[in-house]
Amino acid sequence: MKLLWQMIAKILYWQTNKTSQQNYSHLFHWAVPSPNLSNWWRPSKPSAAFISLVLAVMLLSACAEKAEQAEALPALQISSGEIIGSYNSLGGRQWRGIPYAEPPIGDLRWRAPQKIKPWDEARITQEHGPSCTQTTSGTVSASADVNGLIGQEDCLYLNVYSPKDADNLAVMVWVHGGSNTHGAADIYDGSRLAVENNVIVVTLNYRLGALGWFRHPALAHEEETLGKSGNFGTLDILTSLQWVQANIQAFGGDPDRVTLFGESAGGFNTLSLMLSPLAKNLFHRAIVQSGGLWFDDIATATAYPEDGGSDYSALEIERQLRMLNGWSLGAKATRSLIEQEKISARAEFLREVRVEDIFTAYDHLGNSKPDIPRVFRDGTVISSADPITDLTDIQRHNNVPVIIGSNRDELKLYYYQDPKYVDLYFNRYAIIKDLPYYNARAQYHSERWKYQGVDRIAEALSKADGEKVWAYRFDWDEQARPLGMKLDQLLGASHGMEIPFVFGFTDSGGLFDPMINRKNTAGREQLSKIMRGYWAHFAKTGSPNHQQQKKWLSWAEQQELKQYALFDTTDLMHSDKTVIPESFYQRIIEDSRFKSDQQRCEVWASLIHEAPTLWLKSGYNQSNRLDCSEHPFEKFYP
Repeated sequence: MKLLWQMIAKILYWQTNKTSQQNYSHLFHWAVPSPNLSNWWRPSKPSAAFISLVLAVMLLSACAEKAEQAEALPALQISSGEIIGSYNSLGGRQWRGIPYAEPPIGDLRWRAPQKIKPWDEARITQEHGPSCTQTTSGTVSASADVNGLIGQEDCLYLNVYSPKDADNLAVMVWVHGGSNTHGAADIYDGSRLAVENNVIVVTLNYRLGALGWFRHPALAHEEETLGKSGNFGTLDILTSLQWVQANIQAFGGDPDRVTLFGESAGGFNTLSLMLSPLAKNLFHRAIVQSGGLWFDDIATATAYPEDGGSDYSALEIERQLRMLNGWSLGAKATRSLIEQEKISARAEFLREVRVEDIFTAYDHLGNSKPDIPRVFRDGTVISSADPITDLTDIQRHNNVPVIIGSNRDELKLYYYQDPKYVDLYFNRYAIIKDLPYYNARAQYHSERWKYQGVDRIAEALSKADGEKVWAYRFDWDEQARPLGMKLDQLLGASHGMEIPFVFGFTDSGGLFDPMINRKNTAGREQLSKIMRGYWAHFAKTGSPNHQQQKKWLSWAEQQELKQYALFDTTDLMHSDKTVIPESFYQRIIEDSRFKSDQQRCEVWASLIHEAPTLWLKSGYNQSNRLDCSEHPFEKFYP
């Protein structure tokens, strides 16, 4: 029946878009938050033929229901009870919506995940579990409620995909992206990767935003060691890996060959667990797609702003919640009353407050989607030392082979609907204002991403003289141009674009369709096959290389060249263009794509703003080489 309803959805899509503009921002739901899409299409009056077609399809649904029920799998015994999955359209098996921990609700909010309690009767696991609570975005399939929120606090579920006859297969555990504030496992269908590449694929949800990372003294005071860290989302991922170790053999998986892989925040979380002593032996290889390592300072994330804390610190959120719940006082008086309360009463209040109030508190502070603290270097869940230093020492991180890479045009995803860089028509159709400037700005920031998220990490791991590291860059940019909209220029090889290639285009739900045409289909499918082959062979053996494909040299094997693989065409290529941050300033000066010094100064300021540890603000205006005196830093970043 799923295929029938997909048919209806596509008919609705094309019918309604005969009279309304197309929207392309939702195409990239797998990567980062996008605008509110709840009303992106409005139906025109349907024709009689259209209504008849939909009714005919709906009348067939009863038969489809019976067929779908007949595809149920025999009950499977796991540690918490029996589960009943189903076959998928590729002939593989799937179990969706398996709980791997107790629901983190009520008294379990802001606690380390608790072991799932057994159930007595066989549990039907054929539908995805709910996504974790988050604000409206394009990163999940659910609709927002009246408060603009999606998902539930009861969200610690995972999904397992396997070939029909699985026996001791390598396991790939996917951690979704979304800035650790958005996203869900249900949009990543691992069936094709599992069936065609003979591996087990696991996708999972983990707590997001303030519910996932929240370091508050009242919670830490009463909590056990793990919960004191505030890294609840990280602990969820760890718990899912423990679940895999305990249960994956029942699905035909090998618990000694587990690959942790993820994109964006999922890549960041994968790297974080390489620095977690609690993750030792829970996974044996790692794949990091467009990730990085940026940890948050515990003191800043906890303290009141007037004491040097973040504007969105845990104590400030508590103050806002008190004011939302009846304390009609100023900030200073509210703080005074809070500090007079017993620490246990404060913890009880935080666990009982409505979840929508937590998000409203951020909104009252001027940002409904703040950059929530990512992960804390608490010294228990995550090492408290400098992460790059830890990666250079084989004794100070989980020593596993790694594939790590980024996309050539990472930042274009963040630009392609920004009125600063494009002219928008119908609030969707984009035309680049200044193509040379657009490409130049995206290039410098995408190279910055590559340096921070790939080069420096690959170099550190190589210095440790441990397991091998393979680096890549994804370059595919052959998108179609629906209605003449130049997606190949607007997006190119942007952030998240490699994900459907890794999963074999099973997770797009048709959203990738506007990028596909007859010209790019054969090459796109072949590149997907190549990437899935490297990823799966790496999961099986600890090396991406196998006889059917061109050899991919590791970072250390290339000596001084430090080459990385380019995924662009149907053949693997190599490049020696590693990123040198020290060269950026001179390159910007000499770059003919900039039409004025104002453009050069704006890009230089943006690099300093995004990576102040790489480029110091004191070096912004070097008048002997680039005069930015007429364009002070504060002009761009007040």
